[in-house]
Amino acid sequence: MKKLTVSQAAEYFGITKEAIYNRVRRGKLKTVVEEGLKYVVVDENIEPKKSVKTRKTNSDTNDKYVSYLENEVSELKERVKHLEKERSKLIEEKISILEKSKKELEQIFATRDEQLKQILHLMNEKYALPKIESVEVIDTNIKQKSDKKSKKKKKNKKKKR
Repeated sequence: MKKLTVSQAAEYFGITKEAIYNRVRRGKLKTVVEEGLKYVVVDENIEPKKSVKTRKTNSDTNDKYVSYLENEVSELKERVKHLEKERSKLIEEKISILEKSKKELEQIFATRDEQLKQILHLMNEKYALPKIESVEVIDTNIKQKSDKKSKKKKKNKKKKR
């Protein structure tokens, strides 16, 4: 029987330290604590389940996967740059279209304003009333009220007689 540290046992079996801890917890591997260190007890007759060759194959697979992911990331970065350029181009085109439309509208309103001024000028010339020097205002309400008062007084006098 061999006593191995958790790291050594992980290397021996070709698995991670977490996998060793899980096997210890489930009771598949025995441990011994000596001087504060935990050792995994391995029977020398038991061959490791995974060989070093398998681990290298996994490493090669991981390297290929990482390489694939790096290529994907670089392609996506290029795509993002291209889309950002397109976005900027579209924004500039929209701004120029809006500025052009604004100038056209200003021109249209300036033309319409001038036309309205001409129409108002013509209307004033054609339908303008002659100027009146003075105006005399007569308040007809005052006259009617005084007439009513005088009629009442006359009736009251007749009744008294």
